[in-house]
Amino acid sequence: MSDFKEHTIGPVTLICGNCIDILRHMPSIADLILSDPPYKLTSGGKNSQVMSGKFSNSRYNNSGSLMRITGWEEMARPIFEAASPNADAYIMANDKQIFPAQGAFTGAGWKLHNLLTWKKESPTRNRWYMKDCEYILYLWKGKAKTINNPGSTQFMPYPRPKNAIHNTQKPIDLLRKLIENSTQPGQMVVDPFSGSGSTLVAAMQSGRRALGIELNPDMFDLSCAWLESEWLKITRNEPRPLCENA
Repeated sequence: MSDFKEHTIGPVTLICGNCIDILRHMPSIADLILSDPPYKLTSGGKNSQVMSGKFSNSRYNNSGSLMRITGWEEMARPIFEAASPNADAYIMANDKQIFPAQGAFTGAGWKLHNLLTWKKESPTRNRWYMKDCEYILYLWKGKAKTINNPGSTQFMPYPRPKNAIHNTQKPIDLLRKLIENSTQPGQMVVDPFSGSGSTLVAAMQSGRRALGIELNPDMFDLSCAWLESEWLKITRNEPRPLCENA
């Protein structure tokens, strides 16, 4: 992995490069894979009265792509190989992509534990019911483990993150809940599509190690800055935010 730009902040390493290339040369180190991969959105049917936010006419061309897309089949096997012999995975997708994702990941060797739902407080406007949910495949490899808080439910209501630096950024509390349920302190969390670095920040706050991979150099730099700021707070012993366990 020496050909790729790499930066380490405390227990977290972020690599700038193509995750498929990097994962294929990586040992099976991940105790948990947690990622929101880039997938193709529904295109066509443009209507200026129904789309808002990042999907507004001024920000989105209705092509089905907010960023470079990696196919489910292309990513599933390298991600499986990067996981340790007994690992969990959480893979996020929307309603139309969750079933192709499940097929690709179970085809690569993962087994399905459960389908979880992130309930957003502010839905995206749509002509066919407002979009207020995203879905999470909860998968395992090797020997299945009981989660650390078996009282957790499939339905997870968390607000969208404020001041997001990425179009599809996920809330830290949601990511921390998943991390803290499927790992122990000091274990390794890997996000092959790290985006803003939210998964890495959540791992850092939870006392876990983490490795993230991001293709976009500008997002890589923004992520490094956020991680540096967060690690400074931790080393100064500033109060760590509590993770909700709703």
